[in-house]
Amino acid sequence: MILRTSLGAAAPEEGCALLLGEATPEISVRVVWPCCNVWLPGFPGSGHGLEERGDQDSINLSRRSRFALDPMEQIAAQRWSRRKGLQVLGSAHSHPGGQPVPSELDRRWAISEGVMIIDAGAAGLRAWWLHGASGQQPSPLSMVDSSGPLTADAVSSCADRPFLPVQSRKTVLMPPSRHGSD
Repeated sequence: MILRTSLGAAAPEEGCALLLGEATPEISVRVVWPCCNVWLPGFPGSGHGLEERGDQDSINLSRRSRFALDPMEQIAAQRWSRRKGLQVLGSAHSHPGGQPVPSELDRRWAISEGVMIIDAGAAGLRAWWLHGASGQQPSPLSMVDSSGPLTADAVSSCADRPFLPVQSRKTVLMPPSRHGSD
């Protein structure tokens, strides 16, 4: 899967990407826009209070357990998607060695509603609808990979990594009850 390859390129750190596509009549991810994980120690709010509480886990904060999307990449993806008639639907990131569920920090940082796909390697790949600042628990989404042409444009993501392709293949996301697999 294109998304897993893009996120896995950052291993053992968390990989991240933006998901571009259409939201009507169903959520259709058309493009994976790989991003650079720009998280650094001291990133505001990224420790979720661990540093302030002095928890032992605060010592382990790194790009292996945290990610931050570069704001400039977000703006570039928004501009590119508008030119293509698409929109930013949400983000994807990896949880190396973890589970494919949104962490407390993932949920807290979801200011607006949107899609979040998490790749936890052998533990699986899952899609979620995050409800923004409403406080609601994330809702699971089913992924239906529809066959279609694979297209790519090159984008510069991380300065220390090679160019990664913006890759496209339609993946439809919907609540599990909307398709016949349940």
